[in-house]
Amino acid sequence: MQTADALRKAIQDGRLAPGAKLPCARELQEQFDIANSTAQNALRLLKEEGLMYSVQGRGVFVRQLSPRDQFIKRYNESLKEMADQRRADEEAVRLSGKTDAEVAAELEAAEERFAKARAEFEAAADHRDAMRAVMEQRKRLSGN
Repeated sequence: MQTADALRKAIQDGRLAPGAKLPCARELQEQFDIANSTAQNALRLLKEEGLMYSVQGRGVFVRQLSPRDQFIKRYNESLKEMADQRRADEEAVRLSGKTDAEVAAELEAAEERFAKARAEFEAAADHRDAMRAVMEQRKRLSGN
């Protein structure tokens, strides 16, 4: 049932939040261009699945997802995020226009520059610390 599938997906992905009022059968007929019996069957199916409940005279509402359904929703969201990230990573690699060997060579050169800069920084810090010690020594000798 396409109508039930569309409503189920809207509930599962959060577009129809728990407590939200679902369209009545007449609104579903107009929205999906379906017969009244098809709309009624879609609502009945969702009710049987435990995704909605009805309140006499008020309408039908989205039920809070069960812990199992909440887990499945989070799991599916994480799968989608991972797939989206993989596609983005693949696109970034493609757009870089570089081979794995070229990137590895650039990384090696960057690591070498970093090691040299670190050594220079550490030597400068050691020299500064030595000069501070000399200055402190001079201050002590001059009585300051």
